[in-house]
Amino acid sequence: LSQRQFCTRPLPAPFIRFPACSPPKQMQAPTEMDVMQCQMNEMCKAALLQMEAAVDDELAKVENMTEDDLSKIRQNRIAEMKARAEQKQEWTHNGHGSLSKITEQKDFFEASKKSEKLVAIFTRDSNRYGQIMKEHMSVLAQRHLEARFVWVDAENAPFLTDRLNIYMLPTIVCVKGNKVHKQHNGLDEIDGSGKYSTGMLEYLLHTDEMIDEAPMYDEEIREEEEELADLDD
Repeated sequence: LSQRQFCTRPLPAPFIRFPACSPPKQMQAPTEMDVMQCQMNEMCKAALLQMEAAVDDELAKVENMTEDDLSKIRQNRIAEMKARAEQKQEWTHNGHGSLSKITEQKDFFEASKKSEKLVAIFTRDSNRYGQIMKEHMSVLAQRHLEARFVWVDAENAPFLTDRLNIYMLPTIVCVKGNKVHKQHNGLDEIDGSGKYSTGMLEYLLHTDEMIDEAPMYDEEIREEEEELADLDD
């Protein structure tokens, strides 16, 4: 048998077909959203530069302060603290700091004149929702001296209920500057079921511009967010 002869020459490379080059794509024109985003970025940059410049100015003022400047700042702070203390003393003298009952109808007008802000609840002893609201208001009265909190027995104040058009109990009447500023008949604007918190009532009066802040409401919101975060985990 003859021995097979093996070829040692390299085999020809296979023919490879390369895809044809596609023409370059044309650049697309910026969309309206792109333009708006660019404008917003520029506005943010400008705002940050202004804030940075303002901070630099304040730092420069602090660095260049003299002893006279520091003395004036201390005097102004002492004057502010003294004014706040006198204001709190006046509020306490006028019945602020607790929920008090208006027994005589004329006392309602006197209280409205003495206090810049007066929050009044019109209800009656037999009204369960009115009793709950009085409990909430008692807490708020202790925390917010900037307003006076009172309650009126609607059955014994026919002139006031008629003049203020009170047709549902309990009703909240907010007096500011000796004028009726806001009025809430019933609980629909808070919670019609009556299951509302002190913080929710605080937030309502804050939006009515009757109290300065709503820290209890803010705390309730934080607690709810933390509970929801724990459930997600």
